[in-house]
Amino acid sequence: MTYLYWFLTFVAFIALLFFCTRFLKWIKAHGVKINRWIWATAAFLVVIIPKALFPHLNSVISIILYVLCSVFALNFMIEQHEWLIKSKI
Repeated sequence: MTYLYWFLTFVAFIALLFFCTRFLKWIKAHGVKINRWIWATAAFLVVIIPKALFPHLNSVISIILYVLCSVFALNFMIEQHEWLIKSKI
């Protein structure tokens, strides 16, 4: 049972990575440019602010916030990687 859990977690991460990559390409194609540090800040604030204001959130809302946090964090990492490739550091 443990192997199935980790396999599903891995598949979910790969699917989320694929979604984030496609999402970033889509918003760039539409001319929207978001700084990578805004993605990084939003990744934490999207969880911290609602948890601070409402300490006892519904489980479904908490899961949605964690998914948004992971999307924003992955977007930051993808943008950071592209920036490193372009600047050749």
